Amino acid sequence: MEETIRRLTKVLGAASVEVSGHDARFSVEEDGGAKLHVNIEGDPQRVMVTLRDGEGKLRCSLDVAPVSEAFEEPDFPGRVTLRVGNQLLHLDSDPSLAVELESIPPDQRSMSQRLLRAAAVEQEGAEGA
Repeated sequence: MEETIRRLTKVLGAASVEVSGHDARFSVEEDGGAKLHVNIEGDPQRVMVTLRDGEGKLRCSLDVAPVSEAFEEPDFPGRVTLRVGNQLLHLDSDPSLAVELESIPPDQRSMSQRLLRAAAVEQEGAEGA
């Protein structure tokens, strides 16, 4: 879990991280004042996310569990994707802070999304060569 948290904070660009046991909390802030707050509870594999705009207005608040996968997407620098049940939670820091929730297609729900995305990238590279 520590490695996952370390990777999340690096990819998203968190300035500092608070850790207590299996739990972690960090924030990412844009120049315009927008803030992405992420709280991770390790034992229940729970993630709580809030996104506030530059004026401090709450734009998104999610509390989801259990997280079964966490991975980066090479096509989207600054993005971390978390699999929660049949949903993918995308946390973006580049070009701007964003939170996106995507449903996994029914025919892909039993598969590892990290491996599916990696295979798609490899296939695109082979077709381009």
